[in-house]
Amino acid sequence: MVLQRDVQCKIWGTVTPGATVAVTVSWSNTPVTTTSDANGNWQLSLPASAANSTPQTITCKSAGQTDVVLNNILIGDVWLCSGQSNMAMPVAAIAPFTGVLDYQNEIAAANYPAIRTLTVPQYYADKPAAMLDAAATWKACSPQNAGELSAVAYYFARKIHTTLNVPIGIVISAVNGSYCQEWMNKEAFSTTQLQPYSSGSKLYNGMINPLINLNIKGFLWYQGENNQHDPPSDYTALNAALISSWRKQFSQGDLPFYLVQLTPFAEDYNNTNPPGGNPENNWLAYFREGQSRALTVKNTGMAITMDVGEAANHHPRDKKPVGERLALLALRKTYNLPVQCYGPQFAGYSISGNAITISFADGTANGLNTIGNAQLNQLFFVAGDDHNLIKADAQIIGSTVRITIPASLTSAVKSIRYAFTNAAITNLQNDAGLPAEPFRTDSW
Repeated sequence: MVLQRDVQCKIWGTVTPGATVAVTVSWSNTPVTTTSDANGNWQLSLPASAANSTPQTITCKSAGQTDVVLNNILIGDVWLCSGQSNMAMPVAAIAPFTGVLDYQNEIAAANYPAIRTLTVPQYYADKPAAMLDAAATWKACSPQNAGELSAVAYYFARKIHTTLNVPIGIVISAVNGSYCQEWMNKEAFSTTQLQPYSSGSKLYNGMINPLINLNIKGFLWYQGENNQHDPPSDYTALNAALISSWRKQFSQGDLPFYLVQLTPFAEDYNNTNPPGGNPENNWLAYFREGQSRALTVKNTGMAITMDVGEAANHHPRDKKPVGERLALLALRKTYNLPVQCYGPQFAGYSISGNAITISFADGTANGLNTIGNAQLNQLFFVAGDDHNLIKADAQIIGSTVRITIPASLTSAVKSIRYAFTNAAITNLQNDAGLPAEPFRTDSW
């Protein structure tokens, strides 16, 4: 396994009530002792250590008991990766998934013994569980097991590990088709807005609560598909409450929480003639906006995915950019490295004659370009007093985008939108290859 570096990690277990437990670690000469309680439970904190790629050992002793020895332990950073199917989706083609892009070669190259992974077995529990429902085994990442790993978690871990050269542990606790509220503990539903979503907290009880003593570096979250038809403001509140409640339960401060924006998707893809869905549908755009509003919670970030979606597939195969963009957020915001982690972010606009110039936040639109230098995907819309959105031609001008106001717009511009529809697959990016974030200037 991997233990979290630079902190006193908790270790716990059970033994005869009132027994003395002594724990010795190979990176410290001083044993740590405690006494079990009336139920035989014990817990103590191990000496802190810097990152260490040399295998370490933990030995637990108690009189009259067989020693418990844990071998091949590395010390680095541990990240908890949770959510639903797009987090659970493995690297390999394992039904119902079809594998990530070029998965055969990706698996063959996945020889990273300092990346250690633990996949939590699915467990819906009626009450908060102290232990997992079934045995779970830590594994060193190799071509023999990489195909089974969460692709997003794997690509995240690989980017962090190869950049920092420290061991990385990823704990994957995700369930296909799960709702945000199932991952929240009972106490998180404290507001009137959230009360209707209280659902028993069964996935929190079974797959998060047993982990709360685990020392970690932060959280990754890829969920929303099952909630996408909920009012966006409700999902903002759900996500914010989940973040706050997890941080409270893990009792390690405001741990970083990085989430993934839902990709472009046309739920009605096969219901139009020709197939492709109604290009004006935008309820999913409002939901993505609801996701982004959770970023008002401190120490959070969101990986933008508008360029890697598949309109007919809720489980797009291009997972490498998703994991690596989460890693860039962590490298910049958690590890304080000078890397670019944001794509172009709308800052404002000006109008001169029949042209609108879109400006972006400082430093986010350097080298503004399109993927493969292709024609810019025309995903800009304008509207006047009647709220009727009209597609407008746009072109890149330096670090800005210039929109030509359509002649059919007969009133003053009251709204500008970019990629604000369900299945808007974009190709506008900066020189770091990070996509422009969707936006709208109205509050309609």
